[in-house]
Amino acid sequence: MHTIAFRSLTARLLLLIAMLAVGSVQAQNVAITQCQGKCPAYTSDLAATRSNIVVHHVFAAGLNANSGEADWVAYRMTKEAVGVASLLPRIWQPDELMPFSLGGEEVLELESTVISLSEISSTPNPYGGFNALPTEQDDRARLAPMTSFANTPYWTDLNKLSNMVPMPAPLRTGAWLLLEQALNQLVSRYGELYVVSGPLYLINQGLSTSLDNADFGPAAYFKVVVSDDELAAFVFPENLGQHVHYCQQLGKVEQIEQMSGLELFPGRSLHESTNLLADLGCTR
Repeated sequence: MHTIAFRSLTARLLLLIAMLAVGSVQAQNVAITQCQGKCPAYTSDLAATRSNIVVHHVFAAGLNANSGEADWVAYRMTKEAVGVASLLPRIWQPDELMPFSLGGEEVLELESTVISLSEISSTPNPYGGFNALPTEQDDRARLAPMTSFANTPYWTDLNKLSNMVPMPAPLRTGAWLLLEQALNQLVSRYGELYVVSGPLYLINQGLSTSLDNADFGPAAYFKVVVSDDELAAFVFPENLGQHVHYCQQLGKVEQIEQMSGLELFPGRSLHESTNLLADLGCTR
Protein backbone atom coordinates (compact mmCIF):
# COMPACT_ATOMS: atom_id res chain seq x y z
CA MET A 1 0.00 0.00 0.00
CA HIS A 2 1.16 3.55 -0.72
CA THR A 3 2.78 5.64 1.96
CA ILE A 4 1.59 9.22 1.49
CA ALA A 5 3.44 12.19 2.99
CA PHE A 6 1.63 15.50 3.17
CA ARG A 7 2.97 19.06 3.16
CA SER A 8 1.07 20.03 6.26
CA LEU A 9 1.20 18.37 9.66
CA THR A 10 -2.45 19.31 10.05
CA ALA A 11 -3.27 17.46 6.85
CA ARG A 12 -1.45 14.39 8.18
CA LEU A 13 -3.42 14.50 11.43
CA LEU A 14 -6.74 14.93 9.64
CA LEU A 15 -5.95 12.00 7.39
CA LEU A 16 -5.00 9.85 10.36
CA ILE A 17 -8.21 10.76 12.18
CA ALA A 18 -10.25 9.87 9.12
CA MET A 19 -8.48 6.52 8.82
CA LEU A 20 -9.02 5.67 12.47
CA ALA A 21 -12.67 6.67 12.28
CA VAL A 22 -13.42 3.92 9.77
CA GLY A 23 -11.04 1.45 11.32
CA SER A 24 -9.22 0.51 8.14
CA VAL A 25 -6.48 2.35 6.27
CA GLN A 26 -6.93 0.24 3.17
CA ALA A 27 -10.57 1.25 2.86
CA GLN A 28 -9.69 4.89 2.25
CA ASN A 29 -9.84 6.61 -1.12
CA VAL A 30 -7.65 9.70 -0.92
CA ALA A 31 -8.41 12.33 -3.57
CA ILE A 32 -5.46 14.56 -4.46
CA THR A 33 -6.11 17.75 -6.41
CA GLN A 34 -2.84 17.64 -8.33
CA CYS A 35 -3.79 14.22 -9.73
CA GLN A 36 -7.35 15.13 -10.79
CA GLY A 37 -8.57 12.63 -8.22
CA LYS A 38 -6.52 9.43 -8.33
CA CYS A 39 -2.77 9.54 -8.74
CA PRO A 40 -0.83 7.18 -11.03
CA ALA A 41 -0.77 3.61 -9.73
CA TYR A 42 1.98 1.01 -10.03
CA THR A 43 0.90 -2.09 -11.96
CA SER A 44 3.39 -4.33 -10.16
CA ASP A 45 2.22 -5.59 -6.76
CA LEU A 46 5.76 -5.28 -5.40
CA ALA A 47 6.13 -1.72 -6.64
CA ALA A 48 2.69 -0.79 -5.29
CA THR A 49 3.63 -2.14 -1.87
CA ARG A 50 6.90 -0.24 -1.74
CA SER A 51 5.87 2.99 -3.44
CA ASN A 52 5.73 6.32 -1.64
CA ILE A 53 3.87 9.53 -2.43
CA VAL A 54 4.60 13.07 -1.28
CA VAL A 55 1.99 15.80 -1.71
CA HIS A 56 2.91 19.48 -1.85
CA HIS A 57 0.88 22.59 -2.62
CA VAL A 58 1.58 22.51 -6.35
CA PHE A 59 2.59 18.93 -7.16
CA ALA A 60 2.40 15.34 -6.02
CA ALA A 61 5.22 12.87 -6.65
CA GLY A 62 5.60 9.11 -6.57
CA LEU A 63 9.05 8.32 -5.21
CA ASN A 64 11.18 5.37 -6.27
CA ALA A 65 11.52 2.94 -3.39
CA ASN A 66 15.26 2.52 -3.98
CA SER A 67 16.66 5.87 -5.15
CA GLY A 68 14.16 8.26 -3.56
CA GLU A 69 13.86 10.07 -6.90
CA ALA A 70 10.56 10.68 -8.66
CA ASP A 71 8.95 7.96 -10.78
CA TRP A 72 6.21 10.45 -11.64
CA VAL A 73 5.09 13.98 -10.82
CA ALA A 74 1.52 15.21 -11.25
CA TYR A 75 0.39 18.83 -11.18
CA ARG A 76 -2.63 21.00 -11.94
CA MET A 77 -2.06 24.08 -14.08
CA THR A 78 -4.24 27.20 -13.90
CA LYS A 79 -3.93 30.42 -15.85
CA GLU A 80 -3.67 32.44 -12.62
CA ALA A 81 -0.58 30.53 -11.46
CA VAL A 82 1.62 31.07 -14.52
CA GLY A 83 4.26 33.77 -14.16
CA VAL A 84 7.79 34.90 -15.03
CA ALA A 85 10.43 32.95 -13.12
CA SER A 86 13.66 34.59 -14.24
CA LEU A 87 14.26 36.27 -10.85
CA LEU A 88 13.30 33.26 -8.75
CA PRO A 89 16.27 31.41 -7.21
CA ARG A 90 16.51 27.82 -8.45
CA ILE A 91 18.55 26.10 -5.77
CA TRP A 92 17.78 22.46 -5.10
CA GLN A 93 16.58 21.74 -1.58
CA PRO A 94 15.95 18.47 0.27
CA ASP A 95 12.28 17.56 0.51
CA GLU A 96 11.28 17.56 4.18
CA LEU A 97 8.64 14.91 3.43
CA MET A 98 11.01 12.41 1.83
CA PRO A 99 12.38 10.86 5.05
CA PHE A 100 8.79 10.60 6.32
CA SER A 101 7.54 8.90 3.17
CA LEU A 102 10.59 6.62 2.88
CA GLY A 103 10.39 5.46 6.47
CA GLY A 104 13.44 7.35 7.64
CA GLU A 105 15.80 5.83 5.06
CA GLU A 106 18.69 7.87 3.75
CA VAL A 107 17.74 9.73 0.57
CA LEU A 108 19.56 11.78 -2.04
CA GLU A 109 20.60 15.27 -1.00
CA LEU A 110 22.42 18.02 -2.87
CA GLU A 111 24.59 20.74 -1.46
CA SER A 112 22.93 24.14 -1.77
CA THR A 113 24.62 26.54 -4.15
CA VAL A 114 24.60 30.24 -3.34
CA ILE A 115 23.96 32.61 -6.24
CA SER A 116 23.26 36.33 -6.19
CA LEU A 117 20.18 38.04 -7.62
CA SER A 118 22.43 40.01 -9.97
CA GLU A 119 23.68 36.74 -11.46
CA ILE A 120 20.16 35.37 -11.71
CA SER A 121 18.82 38.48 -13.42
CA SER A 122 21.67 38.53 -15.93
CA THR A 123 19.89 36.01 -18.15
CA PRO A 124 17.36 37.42 -20.63
CA ASN A 125 15.41 34.14 -20.66
CA PRO A 126 12.24 34.46 -18.51
CA TYR A 127 12.15 30.63 -18.33
CA GLY A 128 15.80 30.33 -17.40
CA GLY A 129 16.49 31.60 -13.92
CA PHE A 130 19.15 29.72 -12.00
CA ASN A 131 19.38 26.79 -14.40
CA ALA A 132 20.09 29.07 -17.36
CA LEU A 133 23.55 29.67 -15.93
CA PRO A 134 26.49 27.31 -16.60
CA THR A 135 26.63 25.39 -13.34
CA GLU A 136 27.07 21.80 -12.24
CA GLN A 137 23.28 21.60 -11.91
CA ASP A 138 22.72 21.93 -15.67
CA ASP A 139 22.03 18.20 -15.98
CA ARG A 140 18.94 18.31 -13.74
CA ALA A 141 15.41 19.43 -14.57
CA ARG A 142 12.09 20.00 -12.85
CA LEU A 143 9.26 17.67 -13.78
CA ALA A 144 6.80 20.37 -12.68
CA PRO A 145 8.16 23.66 -14.12
CA MET A 146 8.82 26.79 -12.10
CA THR A 147 7.12 29.09 -14.62
CA SER A 148 3.78 27.31 -14.28
CA PHE A 149 3.60 28.33 -10.60
CA ALA A 150 5.73 31.49 -10.47
CA ASN A 151 2.67 33.61 -9.69
CA THR A 152 1.86 31.65 -6.54
CA PRO A 153 3.42 31.77 -3.05
CA TYR A 154 4.34 28.08 -3.42
CA TRP A 155 6.90 28.29 -6.22
CA THR A 156 9.65 27.22 -3.80
CA ASP A 157 8.10 23.73 -3.78
CA LEU A 158 9.47 23.27 -7.30
CA ASN A 159 13.04 23.36 -5.96
CA LYS A 160 12.52 20.21 -3.91
CA LEU A 161 14.44 17.07 -4.82
CA SER A 162 11.20 15.13 -5.19
CA ASN A 163 10.57 17.27 -8.31
CA MET A 164 14.04 16.67 -9.75
CA VAL A 165 15.07 14.37 -12.57
CA PRO A 166 18.47 14.00 -14.28
CA MET A 167 18.16 15.42 -17.81
CA PRO A 168 20.73 16.42 -20.45
CA ALA A 169 20.88 20.17 -21.10
CA PRO A 170 20.08 19.95 -24.86
CA LEU A 171 16.72 18.33 -24.07
CA ARG A 172 15.99 20.49 -21.03
CA THR A 173 16.56 23.71 -22.97
CA GLY A 174 15.06 22.37 -26.19
CA ALA A 175 11.84 20.42 -26.77
CA TRP A 176 11.14 20.02 -23.03
CA LEU A 177 11.25 23.77 -22.46
CA LEU A 178 9.26 24.54 -25.61
CA LEU A 179 6.45 22.26 -24.46
CA GLU A 180 6.41 23.90 -21.02
CA GLN A 181 6.09 27.30 -22.67
CA ALA A 182 3.33 26.06 -24.98
CA LEU A 183 1.35 24.66 -22.04
CA ASN A 184 1.70 27.94 -20.15
CA GLN A 185 0.18 29.71 -23.12
CA LEU A 186 -2.51 27.08 -23.64
CA VAL A 187 -3.74 27.14 -20.03
CA SER A 188 -4.53 30.85 -20.44
CA ARG A 189 -7.17 29.74 -22.95
CA TYR A 190 -8.30 26.51 -21.28
CA GLY A 191 -8.27 27.81 -17.72
CA GLU A 192 -7.10 24.47 -16.31
CA LEU A 193 -4.87 21.59 -17.38
CA TYR A 194 -3.55 18.49 -15.62
CA VAL A 195 -0.11 17.06 -16.33
CA VAL A 196 1.67 13.84 -15.41
CA SER A 197 5.37 13.65 -16.15
CA GLY A 198 8.30 11.40 -15.35
CA PRO A 199 11.34 9.39 -16.47
CA LEU A 200 11.42 6.15 -18.43
CA TYR A 201 14.06 3.47 -17.91
CA LEU A 202 15.23 0.62 -20.13
CA ILE A 203 14.69 -2.11 -17.56
CA ASN A 204 12.77 -5.38 -17.65
CA GLN A 205 10.65 -4.64 -14.60
CA GLY A 206 8.37 -1.79 -13.59
CA LEU A 207 9.58 1.14 -11.57
CA SER A 208 10.49 0.62 -7.91
CA THR A 209 10.93 -3.13 -8.41
CA SER A 210 14.60 -3.54 -9.29
CA LEU A 211 17.29 -3.05 -6.67
CA ASP A 212 19.54 -1.67 -9.39
CA ASN A 213 17.18 1.06 -10.56
CA ALA A 214 19.22 3.80 -8.90
CA ASP A 215 22.25 2.84 -11.04
CA PHE A 216 20.50 3.70 -14.30
CA GLY A 217 19.80 7.13 -15.70
CA PRO A 218 16.55 7.75 -17.57
CA ALA A 219 16.51 6.64 -21.20
CA ALA A 220 13.58 8.95 -21.96
CA TYR A 221 11.00 11.22 -20.35
CA PHE A 222 7.25 11.52 -20.75
CA LYS A 223 4.69 14.27 -20.30
CA VAL A 224 0.95 13.67 -20.64
CA VAL A 225 -1.42 16.65 -20.73
CA VAL A 226 -5.11 16.25 -19.81
CA SER A 227 -8.08 18.52 -20.37
CA ASP A 228 -11.36 17.04 -19.14
CA ASP A 229 -11.42 13.55 -20.73
CA GLU A 230 -8.94 14.34 -23.52
CA LEU A 231 -5.16 13.99 -23.52
CA ALA A 232 -1.97 14.54 -25.47
CA ALA A 233 1.14 12.46 -24.78
CA PHE A 234 4.80 13.18 -25.51
CA VAL A 235 7.95 11.04 -25.14
CA PHE A 236 11.45 12.55 -25.28
CA PRO A 237 14.58 10.37 -25.68
CA GLU A 238 17.38 11.50 -23.39
CA ASN A 239 19.70 12.14 -26.36
CA LEU A 240 17.21 14.30 -28.27
CA GLY A 241 18.82 17.20 -30.09
CA GLN A 242 18.18 20.71 -28.83
CA HIS A 243 16.47 21.90 -32.00
CA VAL A 244 13.94 19.08 -32.32
CA HIS A 245 10.36 20.29 -31.86
CA TYR A 246 8.11 18.67 -29.27
CA CYS A 247 5.47 17.95 -31.91
CA GLN A 248 7.89 15.41 -33.38
CA GLN A 249 7.77 13.49 -30.09
CA LEU A 250 4.11 12.49 -29.87
CA GLY A 251 3.56 9.27 -27.95
CA LYS A 252 0.89 6.83 -26.83
CA VAL A 253 -0.25 6.51 -23.24
CA GLU A 254 -0.36 2.73 -23.59
CA GLN A 255 3.32 2.65 -24.52
CA ILE A 256 4.25 4.98 -21.67
CA GLU A 257 2.35 2.82 -19.19
CA GLN A 258 4.03 -0.33 -20.48
CA MET A 259 7.50 1.19 -20.23
CA SER A 260 6.95 2.81 -16.83
CA GLY A 261 4.97 0.11 -15.06
CA LEU A 262 2.36 2.74 -14.19
CA GLU A 263 -1.35 3.16 -14.73
CA LEU A 264 -1.36 6.89 -15.27
CA PHE A 265 -5.09 7.56 -14.84
CA PRO A 266 -6.66 4.81 -12.72
CA GLY A 267 -10.37 4.39 -13.20
CA ARG A 268 -10.58 7.03 -15.92
CA SER A 269 -11.45 6.65 -19.59
CA LEU A 270 -9.44 9.21 -21.56
CA HIS A 271 -8.81 9.50 -25.28
CA GLU A 272 -6.25 11.22 -27.45
CA SER A 273 -7.46 14.64 -28.53
CA THR A 274 -6.80 16.02 -31.99
CA ASN A 275 -8.14 19.37 -30.77
CA LEU A 276 -5.68 19.50 -27.86
CA LEU A 277 -2.82 18.56 -30.16
CA ALA A 278 -3.90 21.17 -32.69
CA ASP A 279 -4.04 23.84 -29.97
CA LEU A 280 -0.48 22.90 -29.08
CA GLY A 281 0.50 23.33 -32.73
CA CYS A 282 0.76 19.61 -33.46
CA THR A 283 -0.98 17.41 -36.04
CA ARG A 284 -0.71 13.67 -36.55
